Amino acid sequence: MGFSIRDGVATVLVAAATVVYALWATGAALGGWSARETAAVVFALGFVTCVTDQKQMAVVYRAAPGTRRPPAAYAVLTSLLGAAALAAGITAMITASTAMLAALTAAMVGLWAVATARHALTPATGQPAERPAKTA
Repeated sequence: MGFSIRDGVATVLVAAATVVYALWATGAALGGWSARETAAVVFALGFVTCVTDQKQMAVVYRAAPGTRRPPAAYAVLTSLLGAAALAAGITAMITASTAMLAALTAAMVGLWAVATARHALTPATGQPAERPAKTA
């Protein structure tokens, strides 16, 4: 499968979210932000990261016809990490919990790592098949 421009964009977004969290958590910058505000920014960056890979998500969940689905373990792992990120993000934004903010950031980094590893390790034959042209 290899890396694509989408992998690069996702890497930049996850790195940005991690930097925002690290700057806030260490007090090096963003000292005026609350845990709730920081969670909202990290959550938004995570959402945008997911959108950059929507074509691969369609493959994983069999919404894209004519594609080869990855192993079920991958779908389960990414689903669990995604659900954890969603729950942690919502909880962090509602309760301003620093622990949930840390969990949100960790889940995002975990999702990025798993997806990036899959893209790096999947042979070219695992790419989604081109759709055949429609005939009249």
